[in-house]
Amino acid sequence: MVLKEETIEALALRYIKQGQVLAFGTSEHSETLLKKIALHMEEKNLKISVVPTSHKIAGLLADFKIPAVSLNDREIDVAFEFSSQVDKDFNFVKADSASLVRDKMIAQSAEELIVISDKKDFVEKISGTIPCEIAHFGWKRTLIQLEKLGEVKLRTANGQEFRTESNHLLADVKVDDIYDLYEIEYQAKEVPGVIETGLFIGYADRIILHNHGLEVKSRLEPEK
Repeated sequence: MVLKEETIEALALRYIKQGQVLAFGTSEHSETLLKKIALHMEEKNLKISVVPTSHKIAGLLADFKIPAVSLNDREIDVAFEFSSQVDKDFNFVKADSASLVRDKMIAQSAEELIVISDKKDFVEKISGTIPCEIAHFGWKRTLIQLEKLGEVKLRTANGQEFRTESNHLLADVKVDDIYDLYEIEYQAKEVPGVIETGLFIGYADRIILHNHGLEVKSRLEPEK
């Protein structure tokens, strides 16, 4: 389905129903989307609740008086994520994250996961950099072991180690060649200290591609 005039937030609202529990991945893009959706909610008299995945998202929920719920108490109806790469088989990589472990948990919980990506990042085959969330304890040793997959670089912010919402570190692994996504995921998680990866295999249900119009791909229903 190709749409030329609609905005991402207007399209996202199509998939939100009254009374649902939503979640947004940990990223600045998700925070922006939540703000825009919140502004439309009053117009549509839409009542929803949200699982906060970061301190910033929790703050936005308080600002907009949107009820927050815990993943311990409720599963998620619809979750929104932003990807740095997504393929034709609905697998994706998330680089912009404040906690890959939280993002993977909401992806697994969501009845429907909607992934938003730039059209140029819709690829035949995923390649390049795969981020990993790693424990701070023994992190240098973890980086050395991750080098079996490719060149590794510790993520920093303002000259300091980047800390995730779960107080872990992020390492970017530039994989030389990805023959099998499952094998890369397995090898990364075999390294003690690797908590989660930014490789999401088989989680996406719907993809919204933007830039020069919007295009929607779904495995929930036939394409129109």
